[in-house]
Amino acid sequence: MADDPRTRLLGRYKRTFGNAGAKAIIDSVRAIVGTEHLPDGPERDQAIAALQALHDPNADPPTPQQFSSLEQMIRMARPSPVVQEGRPGDVRPGFQSLFPTWTTFRDTFQPFASAIGRIEKPGDNGIGTGFLVSASTVVTNHHVLDDLSSGTDQLGPGQAFINFAVEFESNTFEDPVPITKVKAIHQTADLVLLEIRDDPPQAVRKPLPISANLPAPDDPVVAIGYPFDDPVNNPAFTRVIFGKTFGTKHAAPGEVVKVSKSKGILAHDCSTLGGNSGSPVLSMSTGEVVGVHFGGRFLWRNEAADCRVLKEFLESHAG
Repeated sequence: MADDPRTRLLGRYKRTFGNAGAKAIIDSVRAIVGTEHLPDGPERDQAIAALQALHDPNADPPTPQQFSSLEQMIRMARPSPVVQEGRPGDVRPGFQSLFPTWTTFRDTFQPFASAIGRIEKPGDNGIGTGFLVSASTVVTNHHVLDDLSSGTDQLGPGQAFINFAVEFESNTFEDPVPITKVKAIHQTADLVLLEIRDDPPQAVRKPLPISANLPAPDDPVVAIGYPFDDPVNNPAFTRVIFGKTFGTKHAAPGEVVKVSKSKGILAHDCSTLGGNSGSPVLSMSTGEVVGVHFGGRFLWRNEAADCRVLKEFLESHAG
């Protein structure tokens, strides 16, 4: 059965590592994310046991813990390169075979990179991500607004900003752009529209295009945002994926894991942390927005409001 957990996990594993054996998946993760310090221990051993069970049709299915550990190894092969001068960074050997359209995506994305910014309070290093859908309108999550407004769902001048120029080792400096008011709040999805001051250089930024079509499971996607260091998560794993470049713009590739049309939600496996709330999830093939990331669990599951919900929201509040 196509939706059998064993079949689906084996498919995800083969897309990521081919037919490599247990030792090779560890070496592949090390090569892709560029570290010699991949944590050993129970997670690795359980992943190896799961892999052995998946390759043996006569073996018992992997245990839930083994499933989880192998899934973590797949997620750890999802690096998160920084964006510099509007261009996602180079990747390690072995990555190109995972996502052969990465090079084309980098070129497609670059003209739109400056439309994605870090949402900040005054004097703060940021609490989330937002992106332009018009010269004066930013999309982010409702829970980001909740933080900005202390739960009031209202904003006035001076309460919040979006900084479009926070990139790793960038020579470009821009003042954060004031967020002037709340334009609309979605009644059910974790989405809001915020108005920003429409001055240059915002006027020359290219808003992100929104896809008219939902993605399919296994489609390659990229979450663009500002991951922050999170002490709740295992630092050994976060350093493997994100290095030490927290709070700057990252482009995290992954796959669509599930599409729930009735709920307007898609699940993806791009590497994200706190700060990625409000990140656009882009099709790696077209560069269009297919979702807006709103939450998940590190190295396990991420969720996004899908592009159909976003497009209807924008159309209902056009003008």
